[in-house]
Amino acid sequence: MDKYRNGFEKKIKPRMDHSDGHMKVEPFRDAQLALGRAQFVQHEREQFFGEAYSEILADLFVEWLKTEPHCSKEREFLYHTAMALGSVKEKLVGIEMYGNNVKFMAQQHKDAQEGPEENNE
Repeated sequence: MDKYRNGFEKKIKPRMDHSDGHMKVEPFRDAQLALGRAQFVQHEREQFFGEAYSEILADLFVEWLKTEPHCSKEREFLYHTAMALGSVKEKLVGIEMYGNNVKFMAQQHKDAQEGPEENNE
């Protein structure tokens, strides 16, 4: 990830305020850096889940092919296991997204609670 960050930082360089020698605060640059990190993490997560899901699903399919056509209970079990795997993947992604949004949701909740009190004064 460092090589991507270094390349991105070279592309979007911070500017210096020449009057006092400090770096200027640039919300656009900070947002671009955060977006770059988020896209990298999302890509890595999707690649990991995609590869793991594909391998497990392929193993289940191979086991399904090994069964005899009259072994319907065994085939149904393998089918339902594959469906459950998709549900687990979906739940893990949902939990990750919820974890990333908790601080923003807490801030919104805090702001909503403070809002009515300010109006009553």
